[in-house]
Amino acid sequence: MTVLRNGVKVLYKIEEIVIAALIMIATVVLFSNVVLRYGFAANTSWAAELIRYLMIWITFIGMGLCYRRGIHVGIDFMLNYLPKKTKKALQLTVNALSVVFLGFLGYYGWELVQFSYGTNQITPSLEIGIYWVYAIIPIGSALSIFHIIVLSIEMIKSGEELELNRMSEEP
Repeated sequence: MTVLRNGVKVLYKIEEIVIAALIMIATVVLFSNVVLRYGFAANTSWAAELIRYLMIWITFIGMGLCYRRGIHVGIDFMLNYLPKKTKKALQLTVNALSVVFLGFLGYYGWELVQFSYGTNQITPSLEIGIYWVYAIIPIGSALSIFHIIVLSIEMIKSGEELELNRMSEEP
């Protein structure tokens, strides 16, 4: 069991490193583009497009991290008035519905990747396959499903409901 737990921690760390790297790349590209535009009257047409695509990747990877940390957008004021068992059952139901939704999102995201690959669609400025941008939809959905399942298992094993909007660093 500790091997599995350590593997999960490694995945968490990889996700955080990837997000940090993507944010740094977006920041450097944005800063460079501003310097080129206002300092040298030059403009890179691909910079805005690259930053847009990086933000999409950051969002979909970050979605899983938000689930893991319990800081995903949620309305919890009603949960505070429910008995513990009802609260836990409701949270598990919401988790199950989220997994179903993310399953559909991932499936149709994969269909979109295959379609754009098959039709050889490319981005306007970067001239790369748009499927590279769309690939994060099934990847992010799978990561989020993984995080939700891990949280649900923790909730069932601990006998306690998980606190929404918890801001801890540890899962």
